[in-house]
Amino acid sequence: MRKFFTLTIAIFFANILFAQNIIGSWSGVLNVSNTKLQVVFNITQQDSSYTSTMDSPDQGAFGLPTTRTTFADNKLEIVATGLGIYYQGILAGDSIVGSFNQGGISFPLILKKAEKVQFNRPQTPVEPYPYTNEEVIIALKKDNITLSGTLSKPYGDRHHPAIILISGSGPNDRDETIFGHKPFLVLSDFLTRNGFAVIRYDKRGVGKSTGEYNKATIRDFANDAAAVVDFAKSRKDIDPANIHVIGHSEGGVIAAMLASQNPNIRSVVSMAGPGVKGLEIVQDQNRVSMQAQKIEPETIDKLLELNREILQGIMEWHGTENERTTLRNQLGVLWEQLPILVKMKMKKDVFVRNNYNALVMPGYRSFLSIDPAEYWEKTKCPVFAINGEMDTQVLAEKNLNAIRNALTNGNNKSFETKSYPKLNHLFQECTTGYVDEYAKIEQTISPEVWEDILAWLQKQQGESSSRDLRTK
Repeated sequence: MRKFFTLTIAIFFANILFAQNIIGSWSGVLNVSNTKLQVVFNITQQDSSYTSTMDSPDQGAFGLPTTRTTFADNKLEIVATGLGIYYQGILAGDSIVGSFNQGGISFPLILKKAEKVQFNRPQTPVEPYPYTNEEVIIALKKDNITLSGTLSKPYGDRHHPAIILISGSGPNDRDETIFGHKPFLVLSDFLTRNGFAVIRYDKRGVGKSTGEYNKATIRDFANDAAAVVDFAKSRKDIDPANIHVIGHSEGGVIAAMLASQNPNIRSVVSMAGPGVKGLEIVQDQNRVSMQAQKIEPETIDKLLELNREILQGIMEWHGTENERTTLRNQLGVLWEQLPILVKMKMKKDVFVRNNYNALVMPGYRSFLSIDPAEYWEKTKCPVFAINGEMDTQVLAEKNLNAIRNALTNGNNKSFETKSYPKLNHLFQECTTGYVDEYAKIEQTISPEVWEDILAWLQKQQGESSSRDLRTK
């Protein structure tokens, strides 16, 4: 017995030392087409599992979520399916020697311990919290996967009204972490302090959730969200007649998909959710991006025309050899039409390979095909649709108008829309609205937005005064 106890203690301390060797920030430099790019992996451990985020400081990208992080027998593997990235390396002394693969192209990458980039995110809540947090597991037996999430709820045994948070596109964790910001943690904390139970969850294949993110379609993500709603209804501490959904970006469409089919959803809040077809969203994003790069208007029109042809083709993708060849050829033609300064940043074969791999992903193709109006027209519960007027990812006026029209056509009698001057896609107070500005802004969400969301939700609860009923 004593020998067994000694061995257990030895293994326990060995595991601690082992973990300490890998936990932290690791930095290296990629040599890509004669360009040097710094890559940083920030690795943390919770219980026996590892998680990580990725920084690309030279591109102004920080806190990018990864899908899976494993470390065993001195071997580190990090996967970020949404970015098409796979890193594999061996811990040897004070270095990790390995390879960085993106879009099927592999580059050697040696990592060294580094200081983590520190963000000032004053709105991120810190413990202790004046409410409870419970780790929850939601099983989807049909798909043989489990979703892992956090249920935050006020103290007390009463049936709480509940909110399900549905994140946007990409391999998002439960906090919708991006560039050091944790929008869903900030929103969940505020709403829980004000009387709501809130469930936020890791997407399938991300964080502690199982499954394969890169094989999932928007319908799969909607089924996942529906399972979370069913889980909430089954809880004795949640009022099944008072379940609301809040969706951000693509999550706004998913919220409409749920509400159009589930009469038990009390209300929907769409935060920068699309109202026009996915194909049009992508075309708008491309136009804004090219305008920001000062590309000539006539060149932009030509590139968008070529891009539309490509996108329309892959919406009916079957993966035949002829389709694969056609897509690669189309991407090659698109690359040839790019301005010389843009082409200098990436070789043709890299451009074709990276875009090919991104375009054929089921999730991307299913988003292109989605028509949000189909679901908004069938949504009968109260809807609050909001957007920032400086949003460059989901254009505010165009999409809010489309949502209003669809709800009106569907004879929805209870909806409101609101646009916010000087707010971007994340609802931050901003200057340009472009994605590269997100990381530079300390604010995570404008307080005006969460105050409006709270007032709307409490209105649906039949409360006469939102401020008087708050629990501080």
